[in-house]
Amino acid sequence: MINLILFYLLFMIFRIFANPLLALVLILLIYYVIDRRYIGLLPGLIKPLRQWRRITTLNRQLTMNPHDSPLRLELAQVYMARNHFQRALSLLEQLPAPMKDSADVLYDTGACQLSLGELQVGKTLVLQALSLNPDLRYGEPYLKLATALALHDPAKALKYLQEFQLHNRSSCESYYRMAQLQEQLGDPGAARNAWRQCLETYRILPNFRKRADRRWALLARLKLLMHG
Repeated sequence: MINLILFYLLFMIFRIFANPLLALVLILLIYYVIDRRYIGLLPGLIKPLRQWRRITTLNRQLTMNPHDSPLRLELAQVYMARNHFQRALSLLEQLPAPMKDSADVLYDTGACQLSLGELQVGKTLVLQALSLNPDLRYGEPYLKLATALALHDPAKALKYLQEFQLHNRSSCESYYRMAQLQEQLGDPGAARNAWRQCLETYRILPNFRKRADRRWALLARLKLLMHG
């Protein structure tokens, strides 16, 4: 349906402007607006700009207050949100011992290590954080462990996903990733069940959550269509 609408719009724009390049630009812009409003597969543009402005502000403030540990931690977390894990890790390692030993900082440090490919170091730190606070961030560390270990140890990753779902049963991402792991483990029936659960979970989410989880629901629907 969306493809037909886009084709019609493209046809009309060609007729109005008689400029293929301008028509293509306008179609891409229209598709981007539609995606951001109804689909959610394309990345947003405003959030990264806000993050970069925040990074600039925090770096300036940290230059003036180099011993401000909460400021350093916030900057590290913004870098993590931008997937700049090496920069974030460098900042986290500069924190004083009491902060570095807290569950939150141990988890952030472990998450950086996992993202940088240091699986054993990262896993140890994340598990240490969970030993201090098993409910840390509503079970997010278990999802991080499952994602990092999926290719190397799918059976272990599946156990971490199951643990995550004990803390958070409303995550469409966790069911989608569980289906991927079940595929890797050679159980297509369990994979289909996980994709269906992803869609069922999406249907009962409140509206403010659906926008964030729409991507996983769409991917699950595509997988079910492809696998009959």
